[in-house]
Amino acid sequence: MASEEILHKTLKNADGKPFQKYKGLENNFVLENYEIIFDDIQNDRAGHTAMRVRVPHKKAGFPADMFDTKKREIALRDLIARRFREAARTHARSPIPKTSGGEVFIPRPGQEILERWSIAITQYYVEARFTVDLPADGNKVSAMAMNLLLERIDKIVSESMYFSAYKQSKVYNHLQTYENAEYIRENLDSKGIVAFIAEGSILPRREDDLAPMIDAEPFRCSDELKMTFEVPYGEPIVGVGIPKGFTVITGPSRSGKSALMDAIYAGVYDHIPGDGREYVITSPDAAFIVSEPKRPADSVDISMFVKDTPEFEDTSAAKKDSVSSPMSELLSISEAVEMGSKLILVDEEYSNPCVLRKGFLSDDESITPLADLGHSMGESDVSLLTISGDESVIRAADNVLVIGKSVLLKAEVEGRETDAVYSRPVDRYPVSKGIVYEKGHRDVNVVAQEIRTIEIGEFKVHVPVTALFDISQTSTVADAIAVMKDIMDGSKSMKEVCGLAISVLKENDDSADIGSGMHHAQIRAIDLAAVLNRHPQMLAIQKR
Repeated sequence: MASEEILHKTLKNADGKPFQKYKGLENNFVLENYEIIFDDIQNDRAGHTAMRVRVPHKKAGFPADMFDTKKREIALRDLIARRFREAARTHARSPIPKTSGGEVFIPRPGQEILERWSIAITQYYVEARFTVDLPADGNKVSAMAMNLLLERIDKIVSESMYFSAYKQSKVYNHLQTYENAEYIRENLDSKGIVAFIAEGSILPRREDDLAPMIDAEPFRCSDELKMTFEVPYGEPIVGVGIPKGFTVITGPSRSGKSALMDAIYAGVYDHIPGDGREYVITSPDAAFIVSEPKRPADSVDISMFVKDTPEFEDTSAAKKDSVSSPMSELLSISEAVEMGSKLILVDEEYSNPCVLRKGFLSDDESITPLADLGHSMGESDVSLLTISGDESVIRAADNVLVIGKSVLLKAEVEGRETDAVYSRPVDRYPVSKGIVYEKGHRDVNVVAQEIRTIEIGEFKVHVPVTALFDISQTSTVADAIAVMKDIMDGSKSMKEVCGLAISVLKENDDSADIGSGMHHAQIRAIDLAAVLNRHPQMLAIQKR
């Protein structure tokens, strides 16, 4: 640990010398209001330097009741990450004039309130983890490094890591919104529902999905559907609960059905105040199923949907490099249930008709459709929520809801009984030896390419409907897959392996001495498994 005077002296001595002289900064420097930690200095001007700033609680000034429970701590870290990002883009978005470098970077949070490891809060301090591009003059250390480290970063810290920079009401609103949402989530099961949509929610999204659509109609429901949650803060929240079992949402074209379904899926996470979906709360293990022709399959049990098909030798252990569109949906459902999902979401717009219902005069169809199995799935604790206008689907449902102009109503229809029986899929045990992780000079290449695309080895795996909403989550999935390389030995189920990998990452990210979690945010094991299931070299075995 060194003083600010040593930092000044180190920078002065390095000025104008080869870029590698920045390596002398690898230390902890104690400044007047906070501590700067250099974890990993870039080798050249094309790289990035990993840094941390620690502000003691006495200086930061956040009241203790803002982080005295795990929920409040998570929400406060999320808010500080957002403010740090904004301040960095204001004061250090571009290079320092007449140099290359000077930018400060922290991943952009989405609309979701997540546990984010770019910010840590301990009993002693608030810590921000980020990268900087150290300024260079050609290939030499720039005198402007002092400007970056003692002016740019100081402004960012002062606007994001001191309570005095915030409106107290805004901080408490962020925290209490999260706590209210989590309260509702924790009580879904006791209310017999799998999702809740509060009246007044704004569901349609702007094109960039970063805010509600301007002038959109607030969501409403009929009085007979309303239920109330007495939340910890503020007035009781009134809305509609989607009951357990098989539910169909129907209604005319462009009535908001898909916007409602999208909001329900997004509700696996909580949202920031002003998002419009703050109190759209869904079972945290929900899975959205869409058609994905040409995806691979390895030993997935889909025998509950199809007993015999020319596409697979054995539907209880379906295996193929490239599957048809209908089979891709059945695979995804079984994989989700295998990971513990208790809610399957299907929008007929993105689904094959034969997956939802039998066609007219198609009694010899090999697939037992979801409409026939929906009631039995509910009895097996797997609820099914679909959007459909098909009469045979609607009549098979346990519950029918009709939406029109953002108003949800209950419909009474004459039902039809089905005798199809659903059975849960057999667990699989993944083995990593078939996956080639190498690429070029890298022994393990697992990289987040886009929010829902990850490169593993030389293969790019795209997963269209995982609940990954910002790049920090995708980076976490990528790093978890790298961890799984050494624990996928066939002895643990897919669910166990994914849970263990996430635990290993979390333990490292929570460490006060590493600071490695700057690019990580909360993820679900079900989304981690979804990426692996779509890798063409994935190998899994069943133990019967």
